[in-house]
Amino acid sequence: MRIAVASDGLDVADDFLQSRNFNYYTTQSFELADSKNIPAEGITCEEYASLMEQIGIDALICNGITPACKIAFEDAGITVAEGVKGNALEAAQDFLTDQANHLDTAQDDDD
Repeated sequence: MRIAVASDGLDVADDFLQSRNFNYYTTQSFELADSKNIPAEGITCEEYASLMEQIGIDALICNGITPACKIAFEDAGITVAEGVKGNALEAAQDFLTDQANHLDTAQDDDD
């Protein structure tokens, strides 16, 4: 799984369209394994969604995002987690932990 965080430096940006960069994290076995930084290019939501789809991003973490931007990402098959604040790395780890817990819960329901 690859997770992107709309960031302002090392923190989650207040608004997706005001992001200065995107921190993205590659995961293995529900652990963060690698991180990269992509500068924000000032392109449209659709172009960001296409770019992130091309590099294999599965989820976008952000604080504020317009409905049109959210739809662009969802149309590209990217899950959007909005309303997130704080450190980008911690936000990615928290998202990953939530995903692992959700998987455990789903498996428990199957038993």
